Amino acid sequence: MTPPAALLHALASPEAGARLRALDAAGALTELLPELEEGRGFAQPALHHYDVLDHNLAAVDALDRALGEGVEGLRLPDPAPELRVGEWLAREIDGAPILHLLRLACLTHDVAKPRTAVERDGRLRFPRHGPAGAELLEGRLETLGFAPAGVAFVTAMVRQHLRPGEFARAWPPSDRALRRFARDVAGQTLPLMLLQLADGMATRGPAYGREHFERHVAFLGHIVRRTAEATAATDAAPAG
Repeated sequence: MTPPAALLHALASPEAGARLRALDAAGALTELLPELEEGRGFAQPALHHYDVLDHNLAAVDALDRALGEGVEGLRLPDPAPELRVGEWLAREIDGAPILHLLRLACLTHDVAKPRTAVERDGRLRFPRHGPAGAELLEGRLETLGFAPAGVAFVTAMVRQHLRPGEFARAWPPSDRALRRFARDVAGQTLPLMLLQLADGMATRGPAYGREHFERHVAFLGHIVRRTAEATAATDAAPAG
């Protein structure tokens, strides 16, 4: 069994967001991924510009914008000469380019927000919506025919998409924390950081500007480079 062609074609398109919205308008998107329907019209806290479903779709747009035209004339740089964004995203997992799977992760990263929503101290919160979303998606993506390694990639992205926030709150991250991060995303640190970037862009929507993007890409680059250094140092260390 292979995944539905319409979904694969949308995820492979340079205009993925528009293709996915067309599927949604035809009723096909939430027929394939019914858990997304729970986010339609589900309002989020004030910082968010969109409801949950539109935020997920906007994250797909944001990813492609970051990889293409950037924000207000600033484009996404490679984290390092040996860490090229285009080359990394062109790698394949069970025949699917990482870029296509990352778009799917953007589309589904907040899928569990509606069912995890609670009000605490007068504020709406979504505890553990990343792990809950990963659990929801595992069976769904398998049913749709995605290969096991592809399912593992997407669910790891969804499960860990808030992980970079831990680094920001406990700055600077230790080598140990960075190595644990690399382990938990099976080495896919750049895609995870790109998901976090797309999430932030989609959160603010039109209010997201060059200054936000500049800070965000600096953070992304630092984490990806430092994680590579931390893991390389461990690999190079002699056995004790």
